[in-house]
Amino acid sequence: MLTAIKEIGEIVTVKEKNIDGKVLTIMLDNEQTYLGIEIEDYDSEKVNKYLYKEGASKGNASSPFCPITEPIRSFKKLDDWLKKCVDMFSNEEESNKYFISKIYKMIRKNESDIREDLRSKINEIPKKTSKFLTIKIDRKFLGEYDIFRKCVDSFAEEKRKKSASVGTCSVCGKFDTEVSGKTDVFKFYTIDKRGFITGGFNESHAWKNFPVCIECNSLLENGKKFIDTKLNFKFDGLNYYLIPRLLIGSKDILKEILEIMSDTNKVISLKERIKKRITSDENEILEYLSEIKDILTINFLFLRREQSAERILLLIEDVLPSRIKKIFEAKDRVDNIFIEEFNFGRIRIFFSKSDEGKKENDLNKYFLEIVDSVFKGKRLEFSFIVKFYMAVIRKEFIKDRYFSSRVKDALMSTIFFENLGLITFEEVKDMEESIFSSIFGRYGKSLSSSVKRGIFLMGSLTQLLLNKQWSERNSKSFMKKLKGLKMDEKDIKALLSEVQNKLEEYDAFDKGKRAIASEISKYFLEAGEGWKMSVDEINFYFACGMNLASDVASIVYKKENIIDKEE
Repeated sequence: MLTAIKEIGEIVTVKEKNIDGKVLTIMLDNEQTYLGIEIEDYDSEKVNKYLYKEGASKGNASSPFCPITEPIRSFKKLDDWLKKCVDMFSNEEESNKYFISKIYKMIRKNESDIREDLRSKINEIPKKTSKFLTIKIDRKFLGEYDIFRKCVDSFAEEKRKKSASVGTCSVCGKFDTEVSGKTDVFKFYTIDKRGFITGGFNESHAWKNFPVCIECNSLLENGKKFIDTKLNFKFDGLNYYLIPRLLIGSKDILKEILEIMSDTNKVISLKERIKKRITSDENEILEYLSEIKDILTINFLFLRREQSAERILLLIEDVLPSRIKKIFEAKDRVDNIFIEEFNFGRIRIFFSKSDEGKKENDLNKYFLEIVDSVFKGKRLEFSFIVKFYMAVIRKEFIKDRYFSSRVKDALMSTIFFENLGLITFEEVKDMEESIFSSIFGRYGKSLSSSVKRGIFLMGSLTQLLLNKQWSERNSKSFMKKLKGLKMDEKDIKALLSEVQNKLEEYDAFDKGKRAIASEISKYFLEAGEGWKMSVDEINFYFACGMNLASDVASIVYKKENIIDKEE
């Protein structure tokens, strides 16, 4: 992945993003006399003049250009940075020493006036506007003076040398070059705590953790900036970076992709071309990447930001465009079956929170495992997935809310996984033709055994009874018999006679429903005793049958969309 980021850094030129903010500038004349504080708009074209590096001045670090959170603290950061400059030039040529010392003394002398003016000026700016503090000398920013640029370079070099040594760069592989373990490219890599440093907790050995040469570090920084701004996407509530890496051929393809992502007009054109998405992010470009030949791979880096730090949630490496194409083909087949669009949001419904009352999405880990399996072709265990299906389906069934929608989401997800070969179902060969074969075939191999077909049809017949109850009595009292969808083999088998008896009470056990009951009996006899299915699996197929009762009814009554000819 680092090599991929470096390649991006070699190709792109990163434009600094413009911030809607104000710069409060402490004004000094050419005699270093304090003139007051002026306000101007933040301009991304002036970042080098500001000597501003985003993120570098967070926390308690001194800085020549400070984001203002608390005015006095921001002033102190600026004051501390000037003091470091004075100390750095204490043994240098007299002119440099005199120039910086005079500025520092003038700031210290006028500290109370500066603080008062700063408070007053901040009140003139709306609270939600970003604000920054810096200095101008003779109407020039600090970055317009060689001496202050030298200070910035010197401080950076000093920081880098604390963990530098001669070794092999872990990115480019160069031998006998100066490498350092101090890099700010990734916020999830740190040596701030001694326990994170190899070699006896000694900071001078930090280069051994992640040795990077000066050139590679610069390219990584450039590449990371581009990824942050142009290749940062949403995946149903999670942030991820999409990092392409060239495998063979010239860099023209990679360059073209990166140019498209960095050019506003090309981005708009790309969005118009993209018709299908597998996430809820309208900026998603995976369909576009799926059409590229396998001359590059895609890396998916899922990150969670926690204040100024970053935590890796998942890294999926070396996904080929042809694999992404297969994912879209599987999605297309599901879309065609249900005449609805499938995306990962339907899976996410079951792998978000284990309880509605939780603040955090505590099931992120499982959702990411599924995402990893989809992109890497790793096997999933249906017995594991169905537990999460049923946790949500039962809740909606009991509350009588979105039961039908959640069953459909689960069934769509299952067929998607099956089409990708991630889950397999034992297929019973030489099964007799059934009047419901068209339904069983439409929804994949998950209904290819007698026991599953019997349970499925039992769910449909039960739903027809509930529909009759509702139309006759405005009630669904029979739902109590379904035990909150926690029925076992014994319960399901007993349900057949109970449903038949109740339908007869309503004088509704007609020819169509008798045909369904006959098929159920046949399949239950074929399945025998001792179904090797969990309670979750049994009730999943039962719920699927309930949800597709109208499809079953349309076959036995020879008319589509009619559930009961008597209703």
